[in-house]
Amino acid sequence: MTRMIGCGWRPVWVGGGMLISMIALGACSEQDKAKWDEMFKPSDQPLFGGLSGDTEKWTIECNEYLGERHRETAETAADALRRAPNLRGERVRVEHSAGGSRVFYGEYALKHDKSNDELRVVLNDAIKRDVEFIRQLSLDGQYIFFQARPIAKPGEKVGPPDWNLERARGTYTLHVGVTYATPTLRDYQDAAIEWVKDLRSRGYEAYYYHDPEKPQTSICVGSFGDDAFVTEPDGRMAYSKSVKDLQLQEEFRYNLENGHITHRITADPSSGKRERIPNWSFLVEIPQPGKAKALRDRKPTSVIPEFE
Repeated sequence: MTRMIGCGWRPVWVGGGMLISMIALGACSEQDKAKWDEMFKPSDQPLFGGLSGDTEKWTIECNEYLGERHRETAETAADALRRAPNLRGERVRVEHSAGGSRVFYGEYALKHDKSNDELRVVLNDAIKRDVEFIRQLSLDGQYIFFQARPIAKPGEKVGPPDWNLERARGTYTLHVGVTYATPTLRDYQDAAIEWVKDLRSRGYEAYYYHDPEKPQTSICVGSFGDDAFVTEPDGRMAYSKSVKDLQLQEEFRYNLENGHITHRITADPSSGKRERIPNWSFLVEIPQPGKAKALRDRKPTSVIPEFE
């Protein structure tokens, strides 16, 4: 079967800007192209659990609590927050999981800013005011909400539980792609699940992971232990042979973004010459069940000679 990599939209740098163009390789069948396009078809749904139109729902994550008594600690903090002046107690809520608890406050309809051809969410005065106020609250002399921050309000997480990266065994996995909300791709979670489904149908150990902090979903392949890294003769760390064998497959060379190969522009330290380099796939740590966090990449200090 033709790999997806030959059927996607590829970004091409033109005159300092990035132009998205379609490269239809001869080996790409119409059936494969249709399947790939279906994954990333435009949608008129809200960007992230949000409202229709040009707004989306955000909230304030006041704090996260871990450890054996995370439930009790979170409820105590939430009760204190409910009694705080200038806040509405009914807007405080607590979410518990097996590994931790999070306290949230409020719901805010934030507008999108589409300037410079980029879609961003603009924090309004209400959420900025409440974040600042919550950060200054203290309990028994301790600022227990000092790390309060605005985040997109988590929506319902989709996908088969067994495909969730938290179910994977091992320490590391290969990060091969990410889907995220854009003006034309709203159902980014569903697109990621279809991506994983396709990989699994062809025998790959594939997983999805919904980022708890940003409206995006990661696609990962394989699982590796602590031996995923080796030390080269010059002392630099590199990926092991088993990791490289997977990464060298055409489909898994790149960290695709919504099905696109993306590039970065770097400058050679010695010559100053600017180079256009694709974003390769990379290892990330597998998150522990119930301890949602953004994936942490583990890139080796050495390059991968086969790619450069």
